[in-house]
Amino acid sequence: MPISKRRWIIAIAAGLYLYFLLPATASMFYDLYHLTHLDPIYWGYSGFKAAGYYFGVYEHRLLACMLVAAAIIAIPLLFRMLRRA
Repeated sequence: MPISKRRWIIAIAAGLYLYFLLPATASMFYDLYHLTHLDPIYWGYSGFKAAGYYFGVYEHRLLACMLVAAAIIAIPLLFRMLRRA
């Protein structure tokens, strides 16, 4: 079963996002909160800030990012195989 280029791109983008851009997302939510003053946006900032910090100090961060990318590729393939069986 060939894996589509689109799925490869999504998997690689998700892994790179988790590795490099999670704290940057928190700062985007922070700036957006100060523009809008909506509390749910601040909650999003708090969640991404905590996730960015704890994931940043996590010892196996690279492995976790690679596992997320592998899951994005493998799970649809497994469902496709199970449907045919």
